[in-house]
Amino acid sequence: MRTILIAGLTVMACSAMGQSIEEAKQHLYHDRLQSAEQVLQQVLTQEKEAYYWLTEVYLEDNKVDKAKSLLNSSSDILSAHPLNKVAYGNVLLAENKPAEAKAQFDQALKDANRKTEVDVIKAIARAQVENKAGDANIALSLISEIKEKSLDAEAITLRGDAYRKLNQGSEAAKAYMEALLKDEKYAQAAYNLGKIYMTQQNSDMFLKYFKQAIEADPKFAAAYYELYYYYYFRDVNKAKEYLELYIANTDPSMEHQYMKMDLMYASAKYDEAISGANAILEKEGEQAKPRLYKLLAYSYDAKGDSTKAFELLNTYFAREVDSNLVAKDFDLQAKLYKKMDQDSMAAIAWEKAVAMDTVENYKLEYMQQMAQMFKENNDRSKEAKWLGKIFETKKDPNNLDLYNWGLAHYAASEFSQADSVFGKYTEKYPDQVYGYYWKAKSLAQIDTTMELGLAVNDYKKVAEIAATDKEKNKSLLIQAYGYLGAYEANVSKDYQAALGWFEKILEVQPDNSDAQKFADILKKWIEEGKGQTKTE
Repeated sequence: MRTILIAGLTVMACSAMGQSIEEAKQHLYHDRLQSAEQVLQQVLTQEKEAYYWLTEVYLEDNKVDKAKSLLNSSSDILSAHPLNKVAYGNVLLAENKPAEAKAQFDQALKDANRKTEVDVIKAIARAQVENKAGDANIALSLISEIKEKSLDAEAITLRGDAYRKLNQGSEAAKAYMEALLKDEKYAQAAYNLGKIYMTQQNSDMFLKYFKQAIEADPKFAAAYYELYYYYYFRDVNKAKEYLELYIANTDPSMEHQYMKMDLMYASAKYDEAISGANAILEKEGEQAKPRLYKLLAYSYDAKGDSTKAFELLNTYFAREVDSNLVAKDFDLQAKLYKKMDQDSMAAIAWEKAVAMDTVENYKLEYMQQMAQMFKENNDRSKEAKWLGKIFETKKDPNNLDLYNWGLAHYAASEFSQADSVFGKYTEKYPDQVYGYYWKAKSLAQIDTTMELGLAVNDYKKVAEIAATDKEKNKSLLIQAYGYLGAYEANVSKDYQAALGWFEKILEVQPDNSDAQKFADILKKWIEEGKGQTKTE
């Protein structure tokens, strides 16, 4: 929404035509673009600045060509009022022509008199802030020229907008708060504060300021929309309440019907959503927005009709421009591919979702689904790949993330990678036994003859840690003692040491026949003087 100040939103005593301009400005401020256009069209020939405001309406509605055509419709429009030159500069900025726009802005400032100067400054500042090609520093410089007595809530809010464009959130927030001190009824400032807190995902604060905007001005539709969208994912009853208020305070639009169908879906009223979406498609035909097909796809998927959902989602992808696609679209595509046993295509779709989404939890969700799919397909190597990406993506990964990652590598017979992952585990959790245990098992698979003794130190660590609770860790101790006994007997030939390890097995499991057999053999060898006699 473009920042338009209606001072106190009161209509001052002036001519009937002047009242019409004020009425149009109020409509624009309240996001009623159709109403604003209708009023301005009626007064174009009488009110010189009406061209500026009508241009603002068109630009707010992303109709740059229409705005340009309006300003070029007569040769004397630009000279009729300084604001009209600002309007043309605004169009030039929208066309990414900042140098040409500056010439128009400079001339507008020269043409301005005492009565129009502040309005011209604010209009130029607004254009610099709201256009991608605009310069927020120019906006700040211009606003600083406004004298204190003329510095109203709109100008201060524009200063905040400039800071926000420069990614100086704290300075922007200060400006919006100052604007509210100047005029507590200026809803735009409260709304903009809410938008700042939205970027910080601070729901307590942005809800507070959106509601404050509505309290300041019950007709401020943009705040109703934000509240509707927030509750859409959390409380459909509240979402419905705010959607009804949004619709009541905006011009009639087919978009309202789209939003109602969205809410039907969110309310799990899938049949109603499907019926309503099809009615819009029948009415609008090729002019219907592609998102209807997505709504239908989600609704049919929720009803369990994957085939119909897949067909409609493909129609959506074919009709929608790439810039409007979101990660969740590819998530749904992946799930539908998976249901149809097209796992390779599902993986491609999920990879697109991962690359596109900026929310950590969602990225992790897509990666986890991929890892699980590969696990179910017994493709443990690809499972390990995505579990590794999960570990790298998480801000706070835990021991289970490492454990599952390493275990997948082990199951894929990627023992060097498993050893590396479980090495990370032992570094982060040196008092836990399972990192050493799986590290030892991985190294044992690499050094299958035990000749290099790669697993020895880790098995000794397993024996040390597991011994603190022999009953709980009996299985781990038997494996560690058995490996170490075999190593000493077969590689180092230290039979006394080997005997010690097998006797430890018998301590925790006296009826272990294998341990008893090996212990008896080793005792005999020691009596016969075989092997080394050194012990550690």
